Amino acid sequence: MAKLVALASLVFFLSCSGAFGQGPCSVQSSKLACVIPQEYGTGGAFNQVLDSYGGTSFHAFHFVSDFTATLEPLQADIGRQANLLPLASPSSGVILLYDPSLKTFVTGTDSLGPILGERAETIGRHRLFIGFSYQFFNFDKLDGINLQDFPAVLTHTDDDRDNSTPTQMVTCSINTTKNLNGCAFVRDRIDTVNSISLKVNQYTSYVTFGLTKRIDLSMVIPIENVRMSLYSQDTIIPGTSGFVAVTPGSPDSMIPNQNLTNTNGAPYFFHLFKNCPNSSPAAGVTGLGPSCLNHTFPDFAFAGNGSQPQNSASGIGDVVARVKWNAWEGERAGLALGMDVRFPTGDALNYLGSGSYGIKPFAVFSYRARISPHVLFGYEWNTDSITAGNLTGGGKGSVPDDFVYTAGADARVTRWLTGSFDIVGQRFFGTETVSVASQQFLANCGACTANPNPATVTDSNLVTHPNSSYNVTNASMGLKVRPLANLKLVFTANVLVRLDDGGLVSKAAPLVGVGYTF
Repeated sequence: MAKLVALASLVFFLSCSGAFGQGPCSVQSSKLACVIPQEYGTGGAFNQVLDSYGGTSFHAFHFVSDFTATLEPLQADIGRQANLLPLASPSSGVILLYDPSLKTFVTGTDSLGPILGERAETIGRHRLFIGFSYQFFNFDKLDGINLQDFPAVLTHTDDDRDNSTPTQMVTCSINTTKNLNGCAFVRDRIDTVNSISLKVNQYTSYVTFGLTKRIDLSMVIPIENVRMSLYSQDTIIPGTSGFVAVTPGSPDSMIPNQNLTNTNGAPYFFHLFKNCPNSSPAAGVTGLGPSCLNHTFPDFAFAGNGSQPQNSASGIGDVVARVKWNAWEGERAGLALGMDVRFPTGDALNYLGSGSYGIKPFAVFSYRARISPHVLFGYEWNTDSITAGNLTGGGKGSVPDDFVYTAGADARVTRWLTGSFDIVGQRFFGTETVSVASQQFLANCGACTANPNPATVTDSNLVTHPNSSYNVTNASMGLKVRPLANLKLVFTANVLVRLDDGGLVSKAAPLVGVGYTF
């Protein structure tokens, strides 16, 4: 009798059935970007719907899921992390300044420079800086939503087949008055409580070469390790008591009843998880066992495919090339202009890179003293990316452009110790955000001969907001240490603390690094 119950995994297939076979996640995949779209399995398994018995067609498990569309901002945010994560400055901690009295370049003594900020000075003609840093990001929020515990509600599609006969076509819908009597099955919904864990270990190498006295060329090469896990506790909320009258001769009227012999009839429950011990208990909805209405996903064994609960990937991220020109230099102040070009070298489908090219012109002003203020402004244009598009239907989506800024100061505590503080910010334009809001859903109508009173119930749901803008603001606090005066070796320790809730938010992110100037 298990064949009378549809696979709960059909939630995603049936919401995207017209698009399957086109996107990278339309077939079984181990890519991290496919974890969310394949939470309930892939379309290949869902085509084997347990909706027929003895050649008779029965009610399919067809729910529309805004879950995939709602979480597209999350997928896009994760996909952009390789280029959005703040990187340590590729500039040297030690700079050379021209001493007219000695008629040669000497090591600057004001400070060892910023960590996540930038200064106007260049490292000097034919000088070489090599650096390495490690950062750890543990993301726990998206647009202020707790990623460890957030809701999403799946509702039923319009249906003109299961309660219709060829001579009496009826479109059952939660959006019209056709949701009573035999159409009451559309009142069923699935409440989900979800948990996503995302952690990124970032190992970054920096190389800066002084092409001329005023021009630096830099390369930033990140290596990423991304770990992701996903769990969803799903509960089917029946919209009826089970004792409803369906249209005689319709497919739903043919469903055999476990309490009767070779016949059918109420109670009718059209949406239950497979392996339900009794899909039509004599007591109605109160007689359904817990396994009929509750299940935790992803469950590879249950669905026959799909994603695993825990996943990881490692590899090169998006490489960034930089040119910086010291356009003006006074006795202590300086102005530099530059350009960053990001290349999509990271595997975007494994969240190792953004999947898009980025071009970011910027300007830097800094003042050199015992306390050295500095400020950077820039604007980044991004091309489209596969991870920002429809991963099951195919096609790339837009990666939002962003305005970037850094403002702060580095202070020389001693000649071998510098403290650094920066505000590192971005403003993203024309993208999607999400929030949790209270929404009204149809209430259980019992035998469903009339609307109940009250007719609706309130439930929390994840809501998408298109064409939105948001800020990402971090505070960077750290130290730079030059332990040996005769060596141009600098060690760095820093922590990045998020100040607002826009986009993907990490807990305090530590950084350690080392650099040497030749």
